[in-house]
Amino acid sequence: LEPEDHRGYCCPVCCSKYPFIDGIPRFVSSDHYVGNFSFEWNIHRQTQIDSRHRKTSEDAFYLRFGQPPEFFKGKRVLDVGVGAGRYADVALKAGAEVWGIDLSFSVTTAKENLAGYGDKVHLAQADLFNPPFEPESFDVIYSFGVLHHTPDPRKGFDGLVKLLKPGGVICITTYPNYGMYFTSQYARKLTSRLPPFLLYPLTSLFTLAFYLPYKYLGMRHGVMGRLLPISLSDSLKEAILDTYDCYSPKYQFCYAVHEVFAWFKENGLERIDARPHPTTVLGWKPHNPAALNR
Repeated sequence: LEPEDHRGYCCPVCCSKYPFIDGIPRFVSSDHYVGNFSFEWNIHRQTQIDSRHRKTSEDAFYLRFGQPPEFFKGKRVLDVGVGAGRYADVALKAGAEVWGIDLSFSVTTAKENLAGYGDKVHLAQADLFNPPFEPESFDVIYSFGVLHHTPDPRKGFDGLVKLLKPGGVICITTYPNYGMYFTSQYARKLTSRLPPFLLYPLTSLFTLAFYLPYKYLGMRHGVMGRLLPISLSDSLKEAILDTYDCYSPKYQFCYAVHEVFAWFKENGLERIDARPHPTTVLGWKPHNPAALNR
């Protein structure tokens, strides 16, 4: 994804021309239904980026894939829903070349966070339902905590499989059909309608008021903790982010592992594995393309 000239970007797939803003090609005219994410990643620009003393993103990344860092070296990797760049940072450190797309304006934040990787990282504001890539372009595809925020998660997944090379691996996480993101569904009927500038301070105050009681005094087991759950992340700053993230999206689907497992099976993927993080599933595309038509 490089600019054709200073005026814009010419897509090699459809030959259309798109604006190139802040050094990033923009294949969409706005952030559409994910304005809440544009808002949160502008505030929490580095909240989830690993540091010398905290490797949360790295630990989650390798636990989900079950592969060592050496596996990613030299691979063409697609990060679907790059956000602020937390997982792209991990893949890049491992020696991968990463393409990251997001429907939100978070790509600008990701560009700042990943600037040190030079031409190994390529970012674009794009819709995963209409990605600017040729079929079978990537060795590795992942989408962590993103598909369930789209209007049709299964359709989105089916499209990503088409971008995977034979022999490549795809790994996704979705929200499970229990816990915080599931039980908040009733409150979300109201909260998801509130503008971010109003909802964010409300969820922040709510988190600050109940974080310690919920985490250390057992209040999370009460009625209020079930109806209005908050994040109990080890980091209070991340808890504020995650709680807002829970109540703000327009779309938020929750799935059992077996439901997502079926997506992989029905797409003809092999070596399908339900990984430890709920709900996380990965699978490999057969080297023989005919296997997908069985």
